[in-house]
Amino acid sequence: MGLTYPYVLYICIGIVTVSIIVLLFLMKGRKYTGGSRSANNSYVKKLPQYKTLILEYHLLRAGAVIGMILSLLGASVLVAKPAIIKSEVTEVHNRDIIIGFDVSTSLDSVSVKMCEQMQEFVSNLKGERFGIVIFNGQAVKLVPLTDDYGYVISELEHLKKSIEAGRNAMFYSDLDELSAYRFAGTSSDRGSSLIGDGLASCLYSFNDFEENPDRARLIVLVTDNDVLGDEIVTVDKACELCAFKKVKVFGIAPFFVEKEDDFKRSIESTGGKYFNTRDTDAIEDTIEAVKDTDVSVTYKTTTSKKDLPETFIIFLLAGSLLFSAAVWRLKI
Repeated sequence: MGLTYPYVLYICIGIVTVSIIVLLFLMKGRKYTGGSRSANNSYVKKLPQYKTLILEYHLLRAGAVIGMILSLLGASVLVAKPAIIKSEVTEVHNRDIIIGFDVSTSLDSVSVKMCEQMQEFVSNLKGERFGIVIFNGQAVKLVPLTDDYGYVISELEHLKKSIEAGRNAMFYSDLDELSAYRFAGTSSDRGSSLIGDGLASCLYSFNDFEENPDRARLIVLVTDNDVLGDEIVTVDKACELCAFKKVKVFGIAPFFVEKEDDFKRSIESTGGKYFNTRDTDAIEDTIEAVKDTDVSVTYKTTTSKKDLPETFIIFLLAGSLLFSAAVWRLKI
């Protein structure tokens, strides 16, 4: 336990000490002058009742002094604000991760499993920022970079449920509100599965390249590379941009991926890795590869304070009651 304003306690103790010294000086040699004088009263001092009253008188005086000290001590400490002050050092990983989901229906099974694995991965993060981008004809930033892991996990779960709910739908008109969630904002007249545009959107979801140039950044891209439309940015060009920005891309695709060799070469040109679900451990391997990427570590110190007035309020109340009772009894 510590004091928020320790100097206040020293000031109060100083004032109380000076006050007691002055009071004792003024009372020195002072005699009681009230009441009536009496003679030949030595026999009275031998009476048991007199001795009891004298003992009570001294006890009451002592009680008054103790009560005053307790009251002054409690009041002084309360003014200084007693509190428990804790400093905690937490490890913060300076890394940003964006996962980009191609929400075309051909990737449903891969996306569902990736959502499940990513929820567990996110729950173990320590300071990294995580974001989610979904894309088809155009991209939507579903979750901007954040370290609110509860929110990220809830959105991954919502996306997973949306994919599962729409698996049996043949047309957009068959979708309900939940199953249509993953398609919201991703439709475009330019086509569907515009992979390069989706990857570029993931890249530019990192918005602090200049402010934090040393921060590790990576993208997990879930797609079958089956482009059906006119891309503004090709996959090759998007990967070149990622390499230029020092952003690693980890790609995972189903066994029916289009132009696999070209896609793999583009992904690996960023310093990342390519995985395919024909390997039964592909998703787990992707997560492990993400975990093993370079990450810079800093240590953040946070200080918390919790006021603890209860004990000293009891001191103040107990002292006040004892002082008041003793003084009242002395006046009877």
